[in-house]
Amino acid sequence: MRLEYHAGIPLSMGLEKFFGQFPGLPLGAGCAIVVGMDMMRLNEKARRRLANCMLLLTGALWGGGFVAMKSALSSISTNYLLAFRFTIGALGLSYCLFSRRRPLRRRTVLGGMAAGACIYSAFATQTYGLMFTTAGKNALITAVYVVLVPLLLWAWKGVRPGRRIMGAALLMLLGIALLSLEGEGGINMGDLLTFLCGILYALHICVVDAFKEEDVMQLTCLQFVFAAALAWIAGLCFETFPAAFTADMIGELAYCGICATLLALTMMNIGIKYASPAYASLFMSTESAFGCLFGVLLLGEPFTARTGMGCLLILGALVLSQLPEKNMAAAARREGV
Repeated sequence: MRLEYHAGIPLSMGLEKFFGQFPGLPLGAGCAIVVGMDMMRLNEKARRRLANCMLLLTGALWGGGFVAMKSALSSISTNYLLAFRFTIGALGLSYCLFSRRRPLRRRTVLGGMAAGACIYSAFATQTYGLMFTTAGKNALITAVYVVLVPLLLWAWKGVRPGRRIMGAALLMLLGIALLSLEGEGGINMGDLLTFLCGILYALHICVVDAFKEEDVMQLTCLQFVFAAALAWIAGLCFETFPAAFTADMIGELAYCGICATLLALTMMNIGIKYASPAYASLFMSTESAFGCLFGVLLLGEPFTARTGMGCLLILGALVLSQLPEKNMAAAARREGV
C-alpha cells in the first residue's frame, strides 16, 4: 500500500491505529480494506471507476447520516451529538498533526479555526432543523450549497457564474419550494434553518478553498478539533448531558462519527484524487437523494407526487450545475475523463 497523503504518511496508518482499538468492529475491517487497496496497481480506467464508487458510497453514507441524526435527537441534545461526532472524526485523523515531514503551519491552524467555525455552525443549524422537519427535506434543502458555492465565489472573488449555473439556481429554488410548501404548515422553522445550513456549507467550502494550499489532511483534522471544541462548550453551557447511553444511541453516534464523518471523508479524499472534480461533486451530491430515500424507507416519512417532483427538480439542478462548459468538456475528452 503506497497511497499517501500530502505529508508523506500512508493514509491507512492513522485509520488502522484508530480502528485497531476496536477489533470487533466490522467497520474497522471494511475501512482497512477500502484504504488498503493498492489503487496504483490498477489501470487508469479501473482506478476512475473505483474512485467513482467511493464517491457514490460517500454520498450514501452522508445520506444515511440524516436518518441517524434524526433518530439520535430523541435521546441526545444537538451540541452533544455534534461534540461526539466531531471528536470521533478528530481522533481518527489526529495522526496527521504529528508529521515530522510536514510540521503544522500557523496559516493551517488559522484555516482550521475558520473552517471549524463554519462547519460547526452548518451542522448545528442542520441538526436543529432536523427537530422541526423531516430527514428527507433536511437532506434535500441542505443540497442548495452545490449551487450557492459558485454564487458566493462570484461575490467573493468576482468569478461570474455562467447561465447554466443561474438556471440550476432557479431549478433548485423551484424544487425547494415544491418540497417545503407541501402540507398545511408550509415553510416551517426547520426548513429555514436547513436553508441557512446550506448557505453555511457553501461558505465553508469557500473558506476551505481560500486555504487550499495548506495540507488538506491537517486542515481537515483541525477543523474537526475546533468544531468539537465549540460543540463541547455549547453543550456544557446550554444543554444537559445525556443521563444514559442506550445501545441505539451508541450505534447512531458511531455511525455519525465513524461512517458519516471519518470514513466518508477518507473515501472522499481518495476518490477526488482519482476522479475529475465535476464527477466528484456530482457523485457526492447524491447525499440529498439518499437522505430522502432513507427517510422514507427507515423512518416511514411520506413520499408524495409533489415531493417526488421537488426531488427531481433539485437533483436536476445538481446535475446541471456540475456539467462542464463546452471547452472544458472538450479538454476532458482529450484527457480521457
